[in-house]
Amino acid sequence: MRYAGSKARLMKHLLPFLTEHLVDENTPFIDAFCGGANVIAKVPCKNKMGVELNKYVCSLWQHIQKHGMDGIPESVTEEQYYDIKDDYINKGGKYPDWLIGYVGNCCSYGSAWFNGYSGFNPNKNEDHIAEAYRGLKKQVDDFINLKETAFINASCMDIAFFPKGSVIYCDPPYADTKKYESDFDHARFWDWVRNLSINGMYVYVSEYNAPDDFKCIWQMKRKDGMAATKKGKKQNDKIEKLFVYGG
Repeated sequence: MRYAGSKARLMKHLLPFLTEHLVDENTPFIDAFCGGANVIAKVPCKNKMGVELNKYVCSLWQHIQKHGMDGIPESVTEEQYYDIKDDYINKGGKYPDWLIGYVGNCCSYGSAWFNGYSGFNPNKNEDHIAEAYRGLKKQVDDFINLKETAFINASCMDIAFFPKGSVIYCDPPYADTKKYESDFDHARFWDWVRNLSINGMYVYVSEYNAPDDFKCIWQMKRKDGMAATKKGKKQNDKIEKLFVYGG
């Protein structure tokens, strides 16, 4: 699924770390910022939970879990896009939450939340809407244990309990990049990760930087479409890193 900050292309590098402590297929795996589910879809276990704060995106995955691709449009016109966006902004209730979730991400420029209609690029002969649909369909077809995966609409930091020994992957909104659908408390997040790690969880965090008491266990240079500063300057070359709490 097209999603701002997606880790789909990094999964071959991340998966060995994320599966290191999966003792068996029943070990809990939590994707704490599920988003486009590009990570959790590839994790080979049955006891999986995708936590997503954006209720529209979570609703999309719940719809897909029950109905597959039924109802998801293969094409969305610019007029339809902005009508759905207006309905979302004004809370009109004209469209179902799952459709708003699909259009808000998959049909938006750069896959950023209602960032403008992506449409057709005549210079490259690319139909971004059609590509988004095909990409999502392939992901759904390849999703490991989709039916057994629990999709929860919540802030991961508000969930009171995770079983000891759980593997938790965090791909939070990165500091000093474009905002997602909602604001994010970075200081509270790092304290939350510390607490989970101290209490027997295996927590992995994707970010560019982390507090000094975290250690980087993997890194790679990549292009980042979300790396626009508040001043609007593009910062394409970034070092993607994976952190764990160092104690």
